[in-house]
Amino acid sequence: MKIFKLHYLLLLPVIYLSSCSKSSNDQQIQISGQEFHAGSYIQNGDTLNSKNKSNGRAIKGTLKAGQTYYLSSDYAAATINTGDTLVIQSGVKVYIIGPATGATAIGTQEHAPGIIVNGTLLSLGTKENPNLFTVQNAALKSDPTKDPQDPNTDPAFKGYWGGIQGGLTSGDIILKWTRLEYLGGLTPANSPTRATLDSYGVFFQNPKANFVLEDCWLYGSHDDMIRVAGGKFEIMRNTFEKVGFSAGECVNIKSGSVGDIAYNVAIGGTGNCFKSANAGGLSPQANMACYNNTMVTGGYRQQKAGEGGSLDFENGGRGLAYNNFIINCAYGLSVLGGSGTTPAADTANIKYGYTYNYGDNTSITTQFLPLGFITKVQTGDINAGNNTTPGANNPLFVNYPLPAAANTQFIDADYIGNFNFKLQSNSPAIGKGYINFAPYAVVRVDKTFGVTEITLPGKDIGAYQMNGTGNQH
Repeated sequence: MKIFKLHYLLLLPVIYLSSCSKSSNDQQIQISGQEFHAGSYIQNGDTLNSKNKSNGRAIKGTLKAGQTYYLSSDYAAATINTGDTLVIQSGVKVYIIGPATGATAIGTQEHAPGIIVNGTLLSLGTKENPNLFTVQNAALKSDPTKDPQDPNTDPAFKGYWGGIQGGLTSGDIILKWTRLEYLGGLTPANSPTRATLDSYGVFFQNPKANFVLEDCWLYGSHDDMIRVAGGKFEIMRNTFEKVGFSAGECVNIKSGSVGDIAYNVAIGGTGNCFKSANAGGLSPQANMACYNNTMVTGGYRQQKAGEGGSLDFENGGRGLAYNNFIINCAYGLSVLGGSGTTPAADTANIKYGYTYNYGDNTSITTQFLPLGFITKVQTGDINAGNNTTPGANNPLFVNYPLPAAANTQFIDADYIGNFNFKLQSNSPAIGKGYINFAPYAVVRVDKTFGVTEITLPGKDIGAYQMNGTGNQH
């Protein structure tokens, strides 16, 4: 395999970036004192998807730490070409700009630019200095002081830009400590995927490459926030908020995809929080290891009865699910047996248990084992069956109102605000997790070119562990 030549400052040892190929446009990749650097720095204030008013633009190099860049709705998407790399150092802000109204309003047809990745994208934010992609115009944004809001008027679901879209033969897409907001703008008529439809927030589709999403915050999308339709993935310690207007998963895993989904918090999702379905005809089979996640108030905007809310295995999908919170979601963990129009999950290769269900009313508790699915009570489950008394076994989060107020509308209970889903010291979820299984760990551990850490199964239920590990938001 051909590789880039890599040089280090200060006599650092040589390493290799094996996921990128060499071309006549070789980039000299370096590590400065603290921040990884690929090629030339792109000038502060640059419009990434246009140069000299070009309609779309190929970009490569480095967005420098702490600087600000733009994607303009006047122009088509920015593209990282095959063999090229775009590095986003820490503390970078990328603003999507454009008019709020009119025929060319931001988010409308031909005016929802994103980043098309045919090469490699590395967004290397840090806890102290996360990266940010959002709309610049404050008038377009959702006002958190108005939460809970009607989803029909909440700007979080509008879909203003085209997100990050990986090509069929892309390199790796690695997103660390990056906040993405207001995704799902309409794709252009000539789009190779989902033409004239709302885009997915982040789309990855190369079974031979790696997708890493860790410690990110994903706020507001019109459809799926993350869709992996091929690839080795690690999706760890992220927070998902206000995902999907009338459909769409927080993470939707399709054929050709294998990896781990762990220590994530998902609140107010429309479809399932996490789904494994082997659609697409690729190899290997869709397979997710889904453990130690906290899912809250999911599934209430879903238009399909019986679907949406928490975890779903269907249509040949396989995997495992342990140590997950399912809190006031419309439906519990769903394993489809094939009695309906959608094909069955790979039921012989699905393992699950140690699920902590909580519901405040009988419409929720009677769907802990969703009707029409073949989910069964498993070892270690808390509030397992459909005869569970509403309000039983309050998990005792540090700051989240359970039982919910009588007038709570779960369809708009989709925000985090000041809530804190860590466990109180007397929570009944402490020590109730199952740890005798291994994550798939399909992506190498590397602070730049892989996953920073594969957090192992935790002994406490949910995304936050009493020892301080797990989700860091």
